[in-house]
Amino acid sequence: MRIPSLIMTIVAGLLGSLAAGGCLAGESIEVVKAEGYVAVSQQDQQARQVFSKSTLPAKHYLVTGPDGRAVVKVGGIGYIVVEKNSKIEINKSGDYAGIFRHVTGMIYYAMNVLSGSRHPIAVKTAAATIGVRGTRFLVVDLPDRNEIGIRKGMVDVTSPGEAYEIHRKALEDEFEAYKKEGRDAIAGEKRSFSEYKANAEREFIEYKREFALGADRMATFDGNHVTERALSDESKKDMESLESYGAEWLKDVRD
Repeated sequence: MRIPSLIMTIVAGLLGSLAAGGCLAGESIEVVKAEGYVAVSQQDQQARQVFSKSTLPAKHYLVTGPDGRAVVKVGGIGYIVVEKNSKIEINKSGDYAGIFRHVTGMIYYAMNVLSGSRHPIAVKTAAATIGVRGTRFLVVDLPDRNEIGIRKGMVDVTSPGEAYEIHRKALEDEFEAYKKEGRDAIAGEKRSFSEYKANAEREFIEYKREFALGADRMATFDGNHVTERALSDESKKDMESLESYGAEWLKDVRD
């Protein structure tokens, strides 16, 4: 049986699009909201400014200027909200669900749960590879601030090199529960807490190449020295700002 020439033409066109790094219909990468300077570039090509409703290549760099912000829909993976002075490489080609290389700046990631995916979403920074299967988190890579903050869900954080020296700071939260056990004197509580803190800090240092980071927690990086603790007020404020900017679309994320 001969395949009608029209169908052959359509199939050939589709295969050509995929070979060129394109995305299937419904799986395109689209800038759904933008303000200020937002530009896209591919390897060895000059950057070009993009605006709302722009469709982006399957593999590219996205850059925002000092007045730029953008909300990007990455096919069925989810959304990213890119703050000013930020740069990210997005790769949604090949068999992988999606790879994001966070080059610099501040970006909020809101990812759908991809059930049954053999290749989870990965966000790569200079300090870590973040494995994602449906969560919301903030990545900051600035000269004076290098951190991951989790709003919802959980991620796996893997070192690109030697093991992290992980310092877990759950002490203040635990001390609130500790006080409720019935210490009578404030002075006694403070003295007991000093002893408790000294012991706990020794117990909460680990050396691992990989660790999990859950909701309302954050990790800050200084080389291979990692401090894990509750979300800071600064991180919460940044998250709320980016969530507000992308609210119209983030409500559709299936996490």
